[in-house]
Amino acid sequence: MNDIPETGDVFHYPYLWAWQYARGETEGRKERPCCTALVIPLKNGQHRIYYLPITTKPPTNVQIAIEVPRTEVQRAGLSSDVSQWVILNEWNREIFETSYYIADVDGRGSFSRKFTNQILERLKSSLAAGAIQTVGRE
Repeated sequence: MNDIPETGDVFHYPYLWAWQYARGETEGRKERPCCTALVIPLKNGQHRIYYLPITTKPPTNVQIAIEVPRTEVQRAGLSSDVSQWVILNEWNREIFETSYYIADVDGRGSFSRKFTNQILERLKSSLAAGAIQTVGRE
């Protein structure tokens, strides 16, 4: 088993969008870069992890997002020929140790502590506003 991802780590994950989940879908349609937002240790020694999707499509008027600066795109190992956004009003949640979906969290990159803190600050606002949809995949 790979090391537990840390907040700010970026890796490929078959993200299941909330709109897909609402339609009854259970599997992400493709792997996409995602950012680890929260890692919560559980009493049983496992870890509940929350992942934020990263997309190259500009956010819609109903999405809350933060654009990834070019230097962070490079740090995270993302494609540098297009703009990238971290979506902050939905996330996937699962138990890391029993995940069917995480094949490899190594080999990508991570955002800097400064940019990760910006993401977390914006995420706190979304949480406080009740604006985050959770797709549980446990």
